[in-house]
Amino acid sequence: MSKSSKLCHKTSCPRSNIFCNLVDKIVKRPSLQFLGQWGYHCYEPRIYRTLAKILRKGNPDFVELLLKKTKDYVQDRSCNLALIWRTFTPVYCPSPLSGITPLLYVAQTRQSNILKILLQYGILEREKNPINIVLTILLYPSRVRIMVDHELVDIQEDAKTCLVLCSRVLSVISIREIETQLSLGRRPIISNWLDYIPSTRYRGPCELLHLCRITIRAQLLTNNMLPNGIFSLPIPVRLQNYLNLEN
Repeated sequence: MSKSSKLCHKTSCPRSNIFCNLVDKIVKRPSLQFLGQWGYHCYEPRIYRTLAKILRKGNPDFVELLLKKTKDYVQDRSCNLALIWRTFTPVYCPSPLSGITPLLYVAQTRQSNILKILLQYGILEREKNPINIVLTILLYPSRVRIMVDHELVDIQEDAKTCLVLCSRVLSVISIREIETQLSLGRRPIISNWLDYIPSTRYRGPCELLHLCRITIRAQLLTNNMLPNGIFSLPIPVRLQNYLNLEN
């Protein structure tokens, strides 16, 4: 069986996946949620090593499965089961003092397919300073994902998609902050980056349709109902898809 076939099999059969079993064990045993119970002889190291591998390999199915299993804990950032907020150490940054969140890592590597899932679950809307994610997508050194020269085009296209996705979530994107960084000598990964941010995000009134999307998503987010709650709303499928950040 090929590696890709094995990966698909594991994704389609979550009960037989070791990583998912580890998460299930912690969910079923509340005592392991307290900080004192986490140590090198418990589950945490294995979970975060696996999380790092999942993000590095860019597997959106596993990321979505992880979000589904830990969704009820996202609102409490202090909870050990709120895995999406816990920092981990990517392979390219081994220092234990420089751990990053999954959202920041995905922004650094411009994995647009995974970023879309995180955004659908309202992770960017929970950020205190979402402009930092936009700045990371646009300005972070591209060497993290570039292994050979021909991959540069793919990263540029992913960066464009990431900017578009963020524009579907945010009502305001500060161009002044981006230009300030550029004035300090930082170079954007795409030269025509402004073409991928709607003008209504930085000047003029925001579209009423987009403001409605933000308001509805914010209410669902407050009740921890993103994204599944969208599909319970008595509205046309086209509007449901719009709320879920589809085209």
